[in-house]
Amino acid sequence: MPELGRLLTAMVTPYTPDGEVDYAHARRLAAHLVRCGNDGVVVVGTTGESPLLTDEEKYRLWAEIKQELGDKTVVAGSGTNDTRHSIHLTHEAERAGADAILAVVPYYLKPPQEGIYQHFRAIAESTRLPVILYNVPGRTGTNMTVDTVLRCAEIPNIVGDKEANGDLAHSAAIIEARPDFKIWSGNDNDNFPLWCLGAWGAVSVTSHIVASQQKKMLELVLEGKVAEAAAIHRPLCRVTDACFLNGSPSTIRYVLRQLGFEIGMPRLPVVEPDEAVGQKVMAELRRHRLDALVSA
Repeated sequence: MPELGRLLTAMVTPYTPDGEVDYAHARRLAAHLVRCGNDGVVVVGTTGESPLLTDEEKYRLWAEIKQELGDKTVVAGSGTNDTRHSIHLTHEAERAGADAILAVVPYYLKPPQEGIYQHFRAIAESTRLPVILYNVPGRTGTNMTVDTVLRCAEIPNIVGDKEANGDLAHSAAIIEARPDFKIWSGNDNDNFPLWCLGAWGAVSVTSHIVASQQKKMLELVLEGKVAEAAAIHRPLCRVTDACFLNGSPSTIRYVLRQLGFEIGMPRLPVVEPDEAVGQKVMAELRRHRLDALVSA
């Protein structure tokens, strides 16, 4: 199995003024994110508005961004709440050259733990690619238990878990039982404590704009310089809160457009923050001198 990057951005999907996917800007944005310190990107995850893209748009985004990034990690968000459709998308991700796939706990249907396990097992057994699980009960309505994660970890090509349930004890139990099983933080404010617990990395939203700070923080944690890493994390917590004031991907898209990135307006039902919220967001970024970033 290839070693997958530690710091990955859950990349937004750029659109043209008429609402079509802008593949050229997607390539430029992905390359910019890597230049800024990311080890790669997750393409067509939640932040990329996966439910709002056609299958054909997903195939092309995976292929073009992999062509752009070469040996950098490209993780394809191919998981849905339909096992058969997830397998189909995973096969297309293979053909597009993705390095791994991200498969979310099935949403809306709220299956029992056995259903979650069987869903992930079927996806993993259908592909040669590494599979990263995604546990985000705030969006799916179901929390994957530690026992279910550990069952999934026994499947050879299920290599890790993007953990976004906000329960540090949950992740600690997984790391304790299976230190070889990679945990990526899925909540940016959990990055520092999870890394201190031994998590592998993060799939981040705010790394669109603070990847260099996050990368430095991770390096410091790995070197055992915890106090120095904490000093980076504390102000980043306020940046994260600002970048989620109107939810995600709404707020980070707004931020990127304010910073000059030509990513277009989101697709409905996603809408940008109103003026009052937008001003609060940008005021916080100005406090951290993040309003002077140069666009891709």
